[in-house]
Amino acid sequence: MSITHADKTLSETRISSDGTLKVTLSITAQPGTADSAMDVALALDRSGSMSGAPLEHLKAGAKDFIDLVLMRGSTGAAEGSCVGIVSFAGTATTDVPLSAESAVLRRAADALTAQGSTNHADGFASGGALLSGSARKKVLVIFTDGETTVGSDPTPVAEKLRRNGVEIYCVGLVGRTGLDKATLCRWASEPADSHVITTANAEELEAVFRRLADVIAAPGASDIRIRDVVHSDFRILGFTPPALGTAALEGSQTICWQIPALACLAPETATLTFEVQHTGSTGGSKQVNRSIEFSDAACETPAFPSPSVTVECGSVISPDSPHTVDVYAAPCEDSVFCDAGDIVLAHQGRILQVDFTLRNVCPHSRTCAAVIVTELMPSGAEESRGFKTLVLPAHDGDCCRDIHVMCVSFVLPNDPNHCGCERGSCGGRRLRVRVLANSMDCTWNGCGTIPIA
Repeated sequence: MSITHADKTLSETRISSDGTLKVTLSITAQPGTADSAMDVALALDRSGSMSGAPLEHLKAGAKDFIDLVLMRGSTGAAEGSCVGIVSFAGTATTDVPLSAESAVLRRAADALTAQGSTNHADGFASGGALLSGSARKKVLVIFTDGETTVGSDPTPVAEKLRRNGVEIYCVGLVGRTGLDKATLCRWASEPADSHVITTANAEELEAVFRRLADVIAAPGASDIRIRDVVHSDFRILGFTPPALGTAALEGSQTICWQIPALACLAPETATLTFEVQHTGSTGGSKQVNRSIEFSDAACETPAFPSPSVTVECGSVISPDSPHTVDVYAAPCEDSVFCDAGDIVLAHQGRILQVDFTLRNVCPHSRTCAAVIVTELMPSGAEESRGFKTLVLPAHDGDCCRDIHVMCVSFVLPNDPNHCGCERGSCGGRRLRVRVLANSMDCTWNGCGTIPIA
């Protein structure tokens, strides 16, 4: 199993009812293990048509390929992958037998010089000879930029190698000296789509060889897709672009993270951090994430933890309904009678309920709040519709907290002079609410001590 660890952590253990926290996903993989070790023969065209920039790009691409194959197939023991190099022009030469020494192989690639004609058959035969004694997976990669100019037909030689268990990959620099993809497909193993890679630009050879290494010696994990869905009581505010792969939001509760390849050369960890906010109406211990889906090329199924956060709702205050009649209770009077008078149902009206939250109210201090309601008239004027003041008791918590004020009610009769209707409910009304608040029990004196005469 290439995926060695999957984790999910939260930045906070406790948040307020509308608080935020960060969720971090991480996934760790390691390169291929012993069962991916193989022997690879690299047959490189060094004919005269390769002189100049094409040969230099070939060398760079071959060295990248060597490093990737050896690293991904290495277990730190003798049974790791090996690479050998043969080069060919008019004839083929064994430059390095099968070896796990990257430095030796890189020096041999750097020493290549271009001259002479092109003998593909000899290149196949020499590459096959390197692999003849191998009991492991055998791979031959042949690179060329032109047609066969000397030697026998290479197709029967390639066919014999395939029958003997050699998997053949062909890399071609096409369009220069008559080489075409159809020729390479006749030599390569099937399916040709994954065993033949061509380019018309020498500058692309380095990328071509790296892509070939991804095919032959795959990274620890590839085609990773993680889809994380948060609980309905949370929403995703945003995310930090990951260093590996790409992420995108799918609505306010789902984030998708894709990583093309992980642990190409060494054990590697990828992380994604995104911010969520609690939007639910209840508190308590809650799991932030509802579900998580994972997929990759190897169909692995790592298990992610499901951490929880404690949501604290804070204090909730519902002020009393306002008095509508003034009543005086005389001293020692056991009972009081109140006549509220006649109530005439002249016009229907509206009831407006105002809720708000006071942020960071410190303990042991009362708070005074005022709620002002006005109505925006069609004429453009703003007319008063109600004004209430509230004294909120002090809380005795150990730190500042949010205070939720609920059910501040206003009765707003319909006005026929403005609505244009003599009876029944009017149409829409445009109201404006303002809330002012300050601490009442403040001991700070900005003017200093004022002496009393």
